[in-house]
Amino acid sequence: EQKNLVVGARYRPLSLITFAMEFQFTKHSALDDQGKSVLMPNPKVSHFINILLYGLTAILLFRVLFQWFPTTIDQSKFWNMAFVGTLIYILHPIHSEVVANVKGRDEILAFMGTLGVCYFSWKYLQRSNLINLFAAIITMFIALLAKENALTFLAVVPLAAYFFGKKIPLSRIAILTSALLVISLIYLGWRFHVIGYLLSSGVEIKDIMNNPFYGLSTSAKFATIFYTLGLYLKLLVFPHPLTHDYYPFHIPVMSFGDWRVILSLIANFALGLLALWGMFKKRIWAFGILFYFITFSIVSNIPFTVGTFMNERFVYISSLGFCIAMAWFTVRWLPAKLEGKGNIIGMGLVGLFTIGFLVKSITRIPVWRNALTLNTAAIKVSPNSARANTFYGTALFNEYKDEKDTQRKYKLLDEVTHHIDRAISINPKYFSAMTMKAGVIAENHKRDGDTQKCLNAFHEVIKQKPNISFVDTYVDYLAGGRASEQMLIDFAIRTGNLFIPSRDFNNAARFYQIGLKAYPNNPAIRRAMGLMYQTAGDRRAAEYLN
Repeated sequence: EQKNLVVGARYRPLSLITFAMEFQFTKHSALDDQGKSVLMPNPKVSHFINILLYGLTAILLFRVLFQWFPTTIDQSKFWNMAFVGTLIYILHPIHSEVVANVKGRDEILAFMGTLGVCYFSWKYLQRSNLINLFAAIITMFIALLAKENALTFLAVVPLAAYFFGKKIPLSRIAILTSALLVISLIYLGWRFHVIGYLLSSGVEIKDIMNNPFYGLSTSAKFATIFYTLGLYLKLLVFPHPLTHDYYPFHIPVMSFGDWRVILSLIANFALGLLALWGMFKKRIWAFGILFYFITFSIVSNIPFTVGTFMNERFVYISSLGFCIAMAWFTVRWLPAKLEGKGNIIGMGLVGLFTIGFLVKSITRIPVWRNALTLNTAAIKVSPNSARANTFYGTALFNEYKDEKDTQRKYKLLDEVTHHIDRAISINPKYFSAMTMKAGVIAENHKRDGDTQKCLNAFHEVIKQKPNISFVDTYVDYLAGGRASEQMLIDFAIRTGNLFIPSRDFNNAARFYQIGLKAYPNNPAIRRAMGLMYQTAGDRRAAEYLN
């Protein structure tokens, strides 16, 4: 429904269908914040299903890799590319967000679907069985309904046929690719019908929380993008530190004069050139690199922005390219180059990665226990993120509301105030932060009773974000004898006056009405109302100016 929230909107119905089914069969009654009984989903079921699907992903991934890299006679059941590649992938800590966050199911389902595409496509290419072709088409459509990333497998499937297929007729590859293309076009048509456009609705997204590149020069935009591309490579090899929050400005705005941007440019272009060279020689490591770049391209921010600078979940699928390259290096390259010791060194290296990844995943997963643990971890890694500060402040605010000890309670409120103010200093237009700021102002007023300070603070909030309904509610509360007539009228007039230059008469009237409602005969507020109507050319001006 929020079609103008991010570029291209979002249409991923499959995970929503699974959530609806869960709710249908596992819903239970609970009390909301107002004490009313409501039907709620069971999060334990959702988490269990995510874990189950991730386990099934391991089985599917092993089957696909075993098709591409069958075990030779001299290899064991465990020391082969299929097993090692799957092991590294499943233990990689960069996937912890996708599995631990219920929302990550769209990624899991999309990858499972594309693995199904690869599995049935390979069977069709080997045997020209129409049942397998039909199965590949169906799983492609399912994957697309999970997430748009599946489109990249239009390139991955023929690429795998080129690298690993032997004596496969080009006509068969063409038929398969054409069939997958047709079902993808059907999906895009379906998506267009639902959303109403493909990429752009014609409405410019100015909120940097959903379009972080808004207002940046082309140079700064692409320098920042290339900086994140380097961070992705670093996290694949050394996944620390991890955070769920890469919003402005955890990732700083970069320039091409920064050495980190230059290093990332060199690394990515070198890998790209190396992969192109290796492709002609059908090197396995080249396939891994190309798999990474192809599947990552759609979320790289280069063809179009995706709503944030970066996210760990964006490499959920493409990280398989790294795992394939690592499996090749440890299982194939080292034993070939270091006869006698290669297997031992390779096993040692895989063991090192396995232990490191396992420890990091085990320590990372508990972070997702609840909002407070998640955002406590995030604020340590992402202190310059407006979103992290807001969400941490919100989590602390919920603790504040439940706290009984007065001293502890106000200490929490001070900490909430600090983080909300920090979020606003990073992004003064951030609606969520401003909404929380309004709540913090009210709570501080309850503590110190300084009504003038409270109204002045509300006035500053309204300058940035006028449509925060809580402000109206609390000012009405103050108007009930807690604010003097002069305080309230002064607030109503100067706040309403903010909107006259832009001819936003609805908001101007909204704040004038606060004063009129409390003091209908006050001459100052009546004059302000009359002048507004006069400026608007409304004949009601005479009613207030006479």
